[in-house]
Amino acid sequence: MVKRIILLLLAIFSVIFSTENLGDYYNDKQHYFEAITEYKRQLFLGQYESQDEILLKMAKVYHAVRQDLVAEEILLQAISNDEASAFDWECSLELARLHWDNYNYFEMRNVLDFISINSKQPIQDTINYIKAWTYFYEAKWGEGLALLDSVHFIDSKSLQKEISGVHKIPQKSRTLALVMSNIIPGTGHLYAHDYQNALYSSLLVGGTMVSIISNVIDRAYFVALIKYLFIYSRYNNGTLVNLAKKVDRDNIDAIGNYLKTVSQKYPAPLELLECLR
Repeated sequence: MVKRIILLLLAIFSVIFSTENLGDYYNDKQHYFEAITEYKRQLFLGQYESQDEILLKMAKVYHAVRQDLVAEEILLQAISNDEASAFDWECSLELARLHWDNYNYFEMRNVLDFISINSKQPIQDTINYIKAWTYFYEAKWGEGLALLDSVHFIDSKSLQKEISGVHKIPQKSRTLALVMSNIIPGTGHLYAHDYQNALYSSLLVGGTMVSIISNVIDRAYFVALIKYLFIYSRYNNGTLVNLAKKVDRDNIDAIGNYLKTVSQKYPAPLELLECLR
């Protein structure tokens, strides 16, 4: 009964709106399930001028609801099917955007390489610029800097110089931090500017270490072994793991902030990708 009512309502809407616009209407109202249902209905009944256009709209809806794997499959279907249309270009750009949003820069570069085939020089310049930034975001400095040699719509030499400056950013040594904390609990955290955990490590881990040494001096070896296995090892390993994550995260943040500062002086890669539409 409910299914019949839904079909009846869809039929009514199909009369009020053109079949071409009903899915768009639902999408504009953010009724994504209904939009996908309508697009699928159009595909099933063949009520479209371009299959690729409907697939593109469906992929955008799936991306909006964060079902990106489904969106990717639909875009690949649109690009690889027998219909050769202007929407193939649009689908390729949408696929590149999808990979960008998911930080899947490797796959994004593959899509950009596909787009650049038989493209004119200005488009290839733009694509190389976008690809260069994907390498920078993966800390693959050499590959990105090499691509900038073929980019002519910006001051590529200045950008290359600024990106090369990333090696001068102060970085903490994870190895040094771990060695310091293994010798004197808490000192590695102080080195990493993690003051709260420095206090925790020095009191808990350091206190347990002193207690174990005291037990060994008193020849209470069994008690010392129990404390080492079930207290010291557990908390010390935990603090060291968190310390390593803290150092890595701070180093990445420092590089990320530097790249963000540099990127603000030059065209935004995502905006250039949208301009290709």
